[in-house]
Amino acid sequence: MALLATGVALATPVPVLAMSDGTHEIVAPLDEGESLTYSYRQSIYDVPVYEEFVRHGDVIDLLRVRSPDIRSIEYFHWDGDPAQEPDGLWYMDAPPSEHPELVVRIAPLGQQRVTTPRWSYALLPIFGENVVTIRVARRAFAQSVIERP
Repeated sequence: MALLATGVALATPVPVLAMSDGTHEIVAPLDEGESLTYSYRQSIYDVPVYEEFVRHGDVIDLLRVRSPDIRSIEYFHWDGDPAQEPDGLWYMDAPPSEHPELVVRIAPLGQQRVTTPRWSYALLPIFGENVVTIRVARRAFAQSVIERP
């Protein structure tokens, strides 16, 4: 009976963050309410940008964007004015926007990274110059443990 229960538990789908280019997939834990940051070097102003998300169910919700250059915040063309944090970064809260997935093109100079409080991945070394889809997915618990960082 214990063996059967263990098998069921290992096969039970759990939510994860899946990053895939269609050939390779990285699966990492992302719990309900957990934060996620997609960071990159913005090519127009050549500055870092931090897009901050949170997982809600099967979507990721964009909360705010931060950068040391106000122009990279204004680039989003949202209503309102950016504010500055004590550390000097500019930020702006995002209008409501839930995303079933993010699709990003990996660029050689983009310095693209996906980070949570538990893990972080630089995308270029993993996927090369490619298009990557990032989304909340369901995987068997056993698979999520095997593929975790």
